[in-house]
Amino acid sequence: MIKYLIITLCIVLSPAISHAGLFSGGDEPEGVGYLSITNGTSIYASPDGQEAIATVGKDFPFVAFAGSDKWLGIMAAESIVNGRAHVRYWKNGLNDKDGENTAWVDLKDLEKVPFDCCGDRAHCTGITAPLFNSRTYTDCFVKAVEASMSTRTAAAGSSETAGNGAADLEKMKLQLEFEKLKLEKELEKLKIEREIEQLKLEQERLKARAK
Repeated sequence: MIKYLIITLCIVLSPAISHAGLFSGGDEPEGVGYLSITNGTSIYASPDGQEAIATVGKDFPFVAFAGSDKWLGIMAAESIVNGRAHVRYWKNGLNDKDGENTAWVDLKDLEKVPFDCCGDRAHCTGITAPLFNSRTYTDCFVKAVEASMSTRTAAAGSSETAGNGAADLEKMKLQLEFEKLKLEKELEKLKIEREIEQLKLEQERLKARAK
Protein backbone atom coordinates (compact mmCIF):
# COMPACT_ATOMS: atom_id res chain seq x y z
CA MET A 1 0.00 0.00 0.00
CA ILE A 2 2.80 2.43 0.91
CA LYS A 3 4.58 1.52 -2.34
CA TYR A 4 1.53 2.47 -4.41
CA LEU A 5 1.10 5.68 -2.40
CA ILE A 6 4.70 6.72 -3.15
CA ILE A 7 4.23 5.99 -6.87
CA THR A 8 0.99 8.02 -6.91
CA LEU A 9 2.71 10.99 -5.21
CA CYS A 10 5.55 10.88 -7.75
CA ILE A 11 3.06 10.97 -10.61
CA VAL A 12 1.13 13.88 -9.09
CA LEU A 13 4.23 15.91 -8.25
CA SER A 14 6.14 15.29 -11.48
CA PRO A 15 4.55 18.26 -13.37
CA ALA A 16 5.47 20.60 -10.53
CA ILE A 17 9.02 19.26 -10.55
CA SER A 18 9.27 19.77 -14.30
CA HIS A 19 8.24 23.41 -13.87
CA ALA A 20 11.04 24.02 -11.39
CA GLY A 21 13.29 24.87 -14.32
CA LEU A 22 11.22 28.01 -14.86
CA PHE A 23 12.41 29.38 -11.54
CA SER A 24 15.56 31.47 -11.31
CA GLY A 25 17.93 30.03 -8.74
CA GLY A 26 15.15 27.68 -7.58
CA ASP A 27 13.14 30.55 -6.04
CA GLU A 28 11.69 32.93 -8.58
CA PRO A 29 10.30 32.32 -12.08
CA GLU A 30 11.67 34.20 -15.07
CA GLY A 31 9.79 35.75 -17.93
CA VAL A 32 11.22 36.00 -21.43
CA GLY A 33 11.75 39.20 -23.39
CA TYR A 34 13.70 40.18 -26.49
CA LEU A 35 15.58 43.04 -28.09
CA SER A 36 15.85 43.46 -31.85
CA ILE A 37 19.48 43.22 -32.88
CA THR A 38 19.34 45.02 -36.23
CA ASN A 39 17.79 48.12 -37.72
CA GLY A 40 14.85 47.36 -39.96
CA THR A 41 13.86 44.20 -38.05
CA SER A 42 10.75 42.78 -39.70
CA ILE A 43 7.57 41.96 -37.78
CA TYR A 44 5.07 39.45 -39.18
CA ALA A 45 1.39 38.80 -38.53
CA SER A 46 1.89 35.01 -38.48
CA PRO A 47 4.68 32.46 -38.03
CA ASP A 48 4.69 31.66 -41.75
CA GLY A 49 3.75 34.95 -43.41
CA GLN A 50 6.22 36.39 -45.91
CA GLU A 51 5.12 40.02 -45.91
CA ALA A 52 6.19 42.16 -42.95
CA ILE A 53 3.49 44.24 -41.27
CA ALA A 54 6.04 46.61 -39.73
CA THR A 55 9.73 47.15 -39.09
CA VAL A 56 11.51 48.39 -35.97
CA GLY A 57 14.96 49.68 -35.15
CA LYS A 58 17.78 48.11 -33.19
CA ASP A 59 17.11 47.46 -29.45
CA PHE A 60 13.33 47.64 -29.85
CA PRO A 61 11.83 45.73 -26.87
CA PHE A 62 9.41 42.80 -27.02
CA VAL A 63 8.08 40.37 -24.44
CA ALA A 64 7.20 36.77 -25.19
CA PHE A 65 3.50 36.33 -25.77
CA ALA A 66 1.91 35.55 -22.41
CA GLY A 67 0.57 32.04 -22.20
CA SER A 68 -1.51 30.56 -19.40
CA ASP A 69 0.36 28.22 -17.06
CA LYS A 70 -1.58 26.22 -14.47
CA TRP A 71 1.33 26.38 -12.05
CA LEU A 72 2.50 29.97 -12.51
CA GLY A 73 -0.59 31.74 -13.85
CA ILE A 74 0.00 34.10 -16.81
CA MET A 75 3.59 33.74 -17.95
CA ALA A 76 5.68 35.38 -20.68
CA ALA A 77 7.02 32.05 -21.91
CA GLU A 78 8.97 31.57 -25.11
CA SER A 79 6.94 30.22 -28.02
CA ILE A 80 8.79 29.45 -31.26
CA VAL A 81 7.12 28.36 -34.51
CA ASN A 82 8.96 28.09 -37.85
CA GLY A 83 11.94 29.88 -36.37
CA ARG A 84 9.82 32.84 -35.23
CA ALA A 85 9.09 34.02 -31.71
CA HIS A 86 5.56 34.94 -30.69
CA VAL A 87 5.79 38.41 -29.15
CA ARG A 88 3.74 41.28 -27.82
CA TYR A 89 4.85 44.89 -27.71
CA TRP A 90 3.85 48.52 -27.47
CA LYS A 91 3.81 50.06 -30.93
CA ASN A 92 5.78 53.09 -29.72
CA GLY A 93 8.17 50.86 -27.74
CA LEU A 94 7.21 52.52 -24.45
CA ASN A 95 3.54 52.35 -23.40
CA ASP A 96 -0.04 51.86 -24.53
CA LYS A 97 -0.43 55.38 -25.98
CA ASP A 98 -0.32 54.02 -29.54
CA GLY A 99 -1.67 50.59 -28.71
CA GLU A 100 -0.40 47.09 -28.07
CA ASN A 101 0.23 44.46 -30.71
CA THR A 102 1.01 40.76 -30.90
CA ALA A 103 3.07 39.41 -33.77
CA TRP A 104 5.94 37.16 -34.82
CA VAL A 105 9.62 37.99 -35.29
CA ASP A 106 12.43 35.85 -36.70
CA LEU A 107 14.42 34.49 -33.78
CA LYS A 108 17.68 35.25 -35.61
CA ASP A 109 16.81 38.96 -35.41
CA LEU A 110 16.32 38.88 -31.63
CA GLU A 111 18.45 38.87 -28.50
CA LYS A 112 16.79 36.88 -25.73
CA VAL A 113 16.42 38.80 -22.45
CA PRO A 114 15.18 36.81 -19.41
CA PHE A 115 13.68 39.00 -16.68
CA ASP A 116 12.57 38.61 -13.07
CA CYS A 117 8.86 38.57 -12.34
CA CYS A 118 9.05 41.25 -9.62
CA GLY A 119 7.52 38.81 -7.15
CA ASP A 120 4.32 38.44 -9.17
CA ARG A 121 4.19 34.75 -10.03
CA ALA A 122 0.58 34.91 -11.17
CA HIS A 123 1.07 37.63 -13.79
CA CYS A 124 4.65 37.50 -15.09
CA THR A 125 4.07 39.09 -18.49
CA GLY A 126 6.62 41.91 -18.43
CA ILE A 127 3.72 44.35 -18.89
CA THR A 128 2.08 46.28 -16.08
CA ALA A 129 -1.67 46.12 -15.52
CA PRO A 130 -2.59 49.23 -13.47
CA LEU A 131 -6.18 50.23 -12.88
CA PHE A 132 -5.92 53.87 -13.95
CA ASN A 133 -2.37 54.67 -15.13
CA SER A 134 -0.98 54.05 -18.58
CA ARG A 135 0.17 50.49 -19.13
CA THR A 136 3.83 49.96 -19.88
CA TYR A 137 6.66 47.45 -19.36
CA THR A 138 7.36 46.30 -15.81
CA ASP A 139 10.35 47.69 -13.92
CA CYS A 140 11.98 44.26 -13.86
CA PHE A 141 11.73 43.92 -17.64
CA VAL A 142 13.09 47.44 -18.16
CA LYS A 143 16.03 46.72 -15.81
CA ALA A 144 16.80 43.49 -17.65
CA VAL A 145 16.74 45.30 -20.99
CA GLU A 146 18.98 48.09 -19.71
CA ALA A 147 21.42 45.58 -18.21
CA SER A 148 21.58 43.66 -21.49
CA MET A 149 22.26 46.81 -23.52
CA SER A 150 24.86 48.03 -20.99
CA THR A 151 26.69 44.69 -21.10
CA ARG A 152 26.71 44.76 -24.90
CA THR A 153 27.90 48.38 -24.96
CA ALA A 154 30.71 47.59 -22.50
CA ALA A 155 31.77 44.59 -24.57
CA ALA A 156 31.74 46.67 -27.75
CA GLY A 157 33.77 49.36 -26.00
CA SER A 158 36.34 46.80 -24.85
CA SER A 159 36.52 45.39 -28.36
CA GLU A 160 36.93 48.88 -29.81
CA THR A 161 39.62 49.71 -27.24
CA ALA A 162 41.41 46.49 -28.04
CA GLY A 163 41.12 47.28 -31.72
CA ASN A 164 42.55 50.75 -31.19
CA GLY A 165 45.38 49.26 -29.13
CA ALA A 166 46.28 46.91 -31.96
CA ALA A 167 46.12 49.78 -34.44
CA ASP A 168 48.31 51.94 -32.20
CA LEU A 169 50.84 49.11 -31.88
CA GLU A 170 50.96 48.69 -35.64
CA LYS A 171 51.37 52.44 -36.05
CA MET A 172 54.23 52.39 -33.54
CA LYS A 173 55.93 49.57 -35.42
CA LEU A 174 55.69 51.53 -38.68
CA GLN A 175 57.06 54.61 -36.96
CA LEU A 176 60.02 52.62 -35.62
CA GLU A 177 60.70 51.22 -39.07
CA PHE A 178 60.61 54.75 -40.48
CA GLU A 179 63.02 55.99 -37.81
CA LYS A 180 65.29 53.02 -38.50
CA LEU A 181 65.41 53.89 -42.22
CA LYS A 182 66.18 57.51 -41.40
CA LEU A 183 69.01 56.44 -39.09
CA GLU A 184 70.42 54.08 -41.69
CA LYS A 185 70.39 56.89 -44.26
CA GLU A 186 72.15 59.25 -41.83
CA LEU A 187 74.81 56.62 -41.11
CA GLU A 188 75.29 56.01 -44.83
CA LYS A 189 75.62 59.76 -45.38
CA LEU A 190 78.22 60.05 -42.61
CA LYS A 191 80.13 57.10 -44.04
CA ILE A 192 80.24 58.71 -47.50
CA GLU A 193 81.30 62.05 -46.05
CA ARG A 194 84.08 60.34 -44.12
CA GLU A 195 85.29 58.55 -47.22
CA ILE A 196 85.26 61.82 -49.17
CA GLU A 197 87.24 63.49 -46.41
CA GLN A 198 89.77 60.67 -46.47
CA LEU A 199 90.12 61.01 -50.26
CA LYS A 200 90.73 64.75 -49.90
CA LEU A 201 93.43 64.12 -47.32
CA GLU A 202 95.04 61.55 -49.58
CA GLN A 203 95.00 64.02 -52.46
CA GLU A 204 96.62 66.70 -50.30
CA ARG A 205 99.33 64.25 -49.23
CA LEU A 206 100.06 63.28 -52.83
CA LYS A 207 100.30 66.92 -53.83
CA ALA A 208 102.71 67.59 -51.01
CA ARG A 209 104.95 64.72 -52.14
CA ALA A 210 104.88 65.92 -55.73
CA LYS A 211 106.30 69.25 -54.67
